[in-house]
Amino acid sequence: MAEVSIRPAAPGDVPAIHRLLTNFGAHWERPEWVTATPIALDAALFGADHKGFAHVAERDGNVVGTALWYLTYNFWMATPILFLEDLYVDEAARGSGAGEGLMRALADEAVVRDCAWMDWIVRVDNVAGQRFYARHGGALEADFGLWRMERDALIRLAGRGS
Repeated sequence: MAEVSIRPAAPGDVPAIHRLLTNFGAHWERPEWVTATPIALDAALFGADHKGFAHVAERDGNVVGTALWYLTYNFWMATPILFLEDLYVDEAARGSGAGEGLMRALADEAVVRDCAWMDWIVRVDNVAGQRFYARHGGALEADFGLWRMERDALIRLAGRGS
């Protein structure tokens, strides 16, 4: 098996990142959630007003995994936080070290950027993912429940519609 290399994503990786996101959505039986286009991803990752960052895992010259992340901020500590939005590795590349390599690269980014910690969310039914993250030092913050306000509720609360 060829060795996996990890690197920050480049604009030429956008089609592969889009493919991986599409596969991720299908993996969780939510393909309709992936509405981003390659053009939108390119702007979000590499545009003048980019929203986040990506790393990719490569094997044999092919992108086989990605980690999409951004910085948030903890005002109590006046310190940045690295938030891992999505980590996905092609099924055929699982067990190759791609996921671990991506996590190591993000840990390094967090240290270099002086982040207090790195956060991410794992589906409650993703037991394999939970084990993977725990093996690498992650821990569930059970005291904090994720709350979300969907778009329609945002519009109502903002007084911008019915």
